[in-house]
Amino acid sequence: MDFRAIEENGQAILYFAGELDMAVGERVGNLLREYGERNGAVTVDFQDVTFVDSSGIGHLFFTTKDLLTLGKKIDIINVREEILDILHVLGFAEALGISLKQA
Repeated sequence: MDFRAIEENGQAILYFAGELDMAVGERVGNLLREYGERNGAVTVDFQDVTFVDSSGIGHLFFTTKDLLTLGKKIDIINVREEILDILHVLGFAEALGISLKQA
């Protein structure tokens, strides 16, 4: 999975590209935690994420949950319809109280 980030004025935008699966889930969670802990808000851009599996979603879920507990604002945007469907079936956004924005 490819990654790049932009940080400015206490906000970070994380751009991921590729597959969010068990091979990279922990790395994605660690990157989200790193940027989330030093910024008040994080936007995760899923425009170029082509696949997710349960392990990858698990790392994303638990890291997002931890950051929300710390009072951070998390948005996940540009989610492809097929990935959005999976996240809705799993109750991802509902369990965290965040919104997912479609691409």
